[in-house]
Amino acid sequence: MNAANEKRKFNRFEFQKPIRVFPVLPSKSGNIYEVQKESFEVRASDVSEGGVGFETNRNMNPDWLLKMNFEVEANEPVEVYGKIVWSRSNRCGVRFMHMDSSLRKIVRSLS
Repeated sequence: MNAANEKRKFNRFEFQKPIRVFPVLPSKSGNIYEVQKESFEVRASDVSEGGVGFETNRNMNPDWLLKMNFEVEANEPVEVYGKIVWSRSNRCGVRFMHMDSSLRKIVRSLS
């Protein structure tokens, strides 16, 4: 793909680490969203200031919301929320909904 067709806003960095994923689903009333207690682990492939790509053996629907816990650096736990923006076979891409400045700085340091 040439640079003219590139839609990415942020540079991606190789990031092959486990991520603990908690689905965030509408409550029974549908008025609020709740983080589920049941979680599962996926394997990240890359990360950017805008989101993360990962591999999973689960079916992931675009538009699902997720809470993700992972370490960018040793003993540097991160908790971030995201929305699945694409899913194909065993891979998907998640856009971060909000990224604080400390996480942004850590991701930038991966370059």
